[in-house]
Amino acid sequence: MPSSEPVDDITCQSRSPGSEEANEHTHLKLKSQFCYPGWDATFSSRVFLSLYEEEEASEHPEWPEEYDMVDMGSGFLFNTSETTHTHHPTIYFMLRLFDSIRGFHKGYLDLSGRHPERYYELQSQWNRFLCGLLSFGAETRTSQERDSLDIADSRLKRWRRFQIKWHLPESTSYSQLLKCTQSVLRELKQHPVPEFQVTRLTDLPVEVLDHAIGLASTAQAKALSCTCHKLNDIGQRHIFRTWHMKLHVPPHVTPFNVEYSDIDLPLLAHYSRQDLEKNAEFVLSAPHISHRVQKLVLTDEWWVNRRAHPHDNNPFALGMDFYKSVTQTFASVLRAASNLSTLALYNLEISVELARRIAETPTLHTLELHLCHIPHTVRKKLVADATLVFPQIANLRVYMDSSFPETHSQWYSLLLCPHIRTLSVVQFGGGPFPAPDAVFWMKCRLNNLERLSLDNIDSGDLAELAEFLLNSGTAMAYLTHFKLHMDWGVPDSEVLTLLLALQTAPLEVLVLEGLAEAEFVIFEQIVSQYPDLVALTLVRRQNRNQHHNKFALWPHASWEYASYFQGFKALRHFCWNFRTEYWDATPSTLLAFESGFSSPSPSAKDHLDFDLADDVPPYFLDSHWMALPFAAHCPTLQSFSLMDRTVDMVCRIHHSAITGATALTPKYYPTHSSVSWNVQQWNTTASHWPILSPLAKPRSG
Repeated sequence: MPSSEPVDDITCQSRSPGSEEANEHTHLKLKSQFCYPGWDATFSSRVFLSLYEEEEASEHPEWPEEYDMVDMGSGFLFNTSETTHTHHPTIYFMLRLFDSIRGFHKGYLDLSGRHPERYYELQSQWNRFLCGLLSFGAETRTSQERDSLDIADSRLKRWRRFQIKWHLPESTSYSQLLKCTQSVLRELKQHPVPEFQVTRLTDLPVEVLDHAIGLASTAQAKALSCTCHKLNDIGQRHIFRTWHMKLHVPPHVTPFNVEYSDIDLPLLAHYSRQDLEKNAEFVLSAPHISHRVQKLVLTDEWWVNRRAHPHDNNPFALGMDFYKSVTQTFASVLRAASNLSTLALYNLEISVELARRIAETPTLHTLELHLCHIPHTVRKKLVADATLVFPQIANLRVYMDSSFPETHSQWYSLLLCPHIRTLSVVQFGGGPFPAPDAVFWMKCRLNNLERLSLDNIDSGDLAELAEFLLNSGTAMAYLTHFKLHMDWGVPDSEVLTLLLALQTAPLEVLVLEGLAEAEFVIFEQIVSQYPDLVALTLVRRQNRNQHHNKFALWPHASWEYASYFQGFKALRHFCWNFRTEYWDATPSTLLAFESGFSSPSPSAKDHLDFDLADDVPPYFLDSHWMALPFAAHCPTLQSFSLMDRTVDMVCRIHHSAITGATALTPKYYPTHSSVSWNVQQWNTTASHWPILSPLAKPRSG
């Protein structure tokens, strides 16, 4: 029988196999706010494993650990060891017993918990409850013949003892409980034999269970891992896949109120560093966890507050000795994570020591820099000496903000990672960025770059990058994927300049989001430079106030653009944000009526067929018809898409090898739909291309 009492279990393991709904270990209560698995980790939320446990928790919420140490009346701390916690009885304890016994006999309890051992334990508890209730009822009928105050008082005391034993609230009456019990007995009479499961969830192969838990969210994976040892072992591979370490600042401390309060910031920084060290100690003391960490996220919130403070006398500034110990803590976890593949740095200063620790991580292949800073000493060393590099990094993602000029120094990460295969640069803010030193572009080498994504890149940086690509003989030798995303419209002249800089690249996928004019000259240039292009995405900004990939009016009719597609030899996918009137539709039934409901003859080469499956709407919008001229001019085209923030409509195009007929299968994908079309092969997700594994032997320039 599931218990209503919480159980401390730091290893996420239960003692007996069971289900997510009815396991006897109801949830985890963390013993430390510092380290399991991080005070702000997304997977540290409570897991509900028993029937009615969530409803019970909502009625009696548990306060965090620090609130147990505060006397709300006096405002002083007191010793929690001298206090007692009162657990209020609820009706949910008996409801769990009733529904569990029902679940066994009716066969709906859970996925893997209806096994005989568990039922026998539950049945024993059910029999004890029935004996106690029936004996109390027999005594009640006997005592009715001898009515006296002493007997009535004794009966009330015995009923109270019965309530306490079965965790019943005082408001529960004998008649109410008897009525519920009779209801359960009637159902058991209809289903007298319990239904045990022959095949359980844990009987599936480990590979299948691992794949299923991998598709689940972190909260779902945590719930599954709490049910039994086998699922716990599999689930920990996914639960601890990402580990967060943060030098945090409490949320009530901000750059705007610190000057008007008596907060001791040096002491607060000391405690924040202690929290960070305890987080690291937990990882180092648990090799079975550190070996499962694949992504490590390191964050410095003090640097964020230091940037936001308006005065020179910055109270959030910490000394070099302070950060030396912080760097050592980060480095110790880097060494312990033997299977680390992704490292994300947030608001950190990349010192020489930290850079060396990163270079010593052989399994690392993806590096993310979010608003970090590369100091002048490191930049000078990178320009003068090529030994401080990360040769194992194949994927680099850089995020900058014009409000903080020091983040622009992250351009030098291209010198740190000379063998990258994918590069994503995202810039925020509307202000200008300081230009890198001229010697930087002279030292930069991108000989292995295959996929490049530029998001809201500054016009000055874009011009320098285009000049670098144009003058470099090897930087574009393997570039197959290129994306430029701009929130504001880019004139056709600047787009043409960029395309000319990329003319020697063997592009297969081209994405241009943010065209200001989108005249025919853009199509002419793309077709002439890249006749072997596989996928093309073009997004226009209708005006200077449109900053998202929404539908927009284009300067010409759609079929006028289609004629340029006859120059493509291998194009399979085309996507744009051309606006059409949504309700301009032609019913499919009318099309069949016009053709006389007759099947096409094999000689009808120009026949157009439509898929009228159940999940296809019984009409064709103008957006569907728009695909026809593109399919006619480009026989290799397989999909035609419209973009409205995300991919809004995909029209599949099929050409019959026998009759030559063209078949269209349109399908809409709502913007907020949980299941959308996988466009990652044609466009980026979250401003970056999918990661690539490092090359066994980097290409030489």
